[in-house]
Amino acid sequence: MALQGSGYFSGSMKRFIVPLALIAGSALVGLLIAELALRAVGYSVPVWFQPDPQLGWTLRPGAAGWFTKEGRAYVRVNSSGRRDRDVLLHKPKDVYRIAVLGDSYSEAMQVVREAAYWALLPERLAACGFQPGKRIEVLNFGVSGHGTAQQYVMLETRAIRYRPDLVLLQFTNGNDVKDNSFALTGENNRPFFMLDPDGTLRIDDSFASSPDFRKHTSLTFQVARRLSDRSRVLQLVREVRSRPLVSQAHAGAHQASGVEQGLEPMVLAPPPDRLWDEAWRITEALIAKTADYAARNGARFMIFTVPYAIQVHPDANARASLQARLGVEDLFYPDRRIAELAKRNGLLAAPLAPTMQRLAEESGAFFHGFANVGMGRGHWNELGHRTAADLIARQLCSRSAQ
Repeated sequence: MALQGSGYFSGSMKRFIVPLALIAGSALVGLLIAELALRAVGYSVPVWFQPDPQLGWTLRPGAAGWFTKEGRAYVRVNSSGRRDRDVLLHKPKDVYRIAVLGDSYSEAMQVVREAAYWALLPERLAACGFQPGKRIEVLNFGVSGHGTAQQYVMLETRAIRYRPDLVLLQFTNGNDVKDNSFALTGENNRPFFMLDPDGTLRIDDSFASSPDFRKHTSLTFQVARRLSDRSRVLQLVREVRSRPLVSQAHAGAHQASGVEQGLEPMVLAPPPDRLWDEAWRITEALIAKTADYAARNGARFMIFTVPYAIQVHPDANARASLQARLGVEDLFYPDRRIAELAKRNGLLAAPLAPTMQRLAEESGAFFHGFANVGMGRGHWNELGHRTAADLIARQLCSRSAQ
């Protein structure tokens, strides 16, 4: 009886295991075919970022692949975690080094590296005789999503080690003020600065000990990122899961009104309440702190503003619609405020929006947008980067000639 029972259960197991093995085998074959197909069509969406206990997040050293969310460019992150070429920490005597601090506009994944404004600057500065006898070297420290607080920490902990002669701070009109405020931003896994009653900035880096941040630094998440590097199927699954659930109609309505998801039109008008006023004051204090730190380490400082796309839209009617909503005569409030801050503190500034708006109206050109996502929104395209490089170089060259 025992032998018969054993045979019965053995037969039952076989009837269960064989179909299961066939299903598992078919699934593996299907995954293999999907992996090969995705590789054949050039699909590649690496995990670009990793948690960082000082900055919140940074680019992953060695990450590489095609970026196609806006435009199309092959992006490679260097060994030190910058979207740029590798350079030695040591600065040769004949080199004038510029460190760029910024966010996704400086990271510039939407265009090839050679088309980014910071990659175009050396040639333009050399052409105008800026720093004669020196080879101009521009190092990009831009990371998507970074606000002024993180840019200051980036300078203090990373960029200053390269001994820059000039610190070029990129200020994004659309979201930097919000990103600098713990009360306004939705992304809190980053350092913040608080403004004490006497005007002193005090850092709050407690995010690094939060359960959510520690979860993303765990071995499980590290392994998942490494596995994703090797599997296009995993990259596709992660990409689909991370897409925001926003309807096309909703997105279209926002675009038509001049408002873009993730950006705040309120910054284009004077602060409407106490929280926005505080966010602006923290931002201004951070800019001054960054300039002071650069000066104490022997570097000049310059800040330039990146326009919100609607500010430089070639259609005056599109701009007028948002102006009416905000109750303002123009959309240049952040540019004027940064220019006034620079004047009070003796800083060099290049507010780009007024000139770029004029150029857009004259030519009908779009400095923001790409064919695959629509024009007049999002990040700078190649024309936007070229124009920004021209205007930044013009300001630096005019100041050096004085």
